[in-house]
Amino acid sequence: MSPLEQLFHCYPSPLDEEAEERKWMTSMQILNYLQTKTRDRLAINKVAQFGRMLQKLSIPSRKSYRGTLYHLVRIE
Repeated sequence: MSPLEQLFHCYPSPLDEEAEERKWMTSMQILNYLQTKTRDRLAINKVAQFGRMLQKLSIPSRKSYRGTLYHLVRIE
């Protein structure tokens, strides 16, 4: 498991039926959110790799004019 994947599992989580704050977010928005939660600098050039990782983890997604959106729950 990559460090970025481990970080992803710490903060946003895949859609939960009982969750209240569900959001459709692009992989860049998810990376920006993770950046606010950690002191480490996340490489912007890893967005495509991160998107592939989200697909591999079977995160619910849909295509839009902004790109691929992933359905997540924000954990505060």
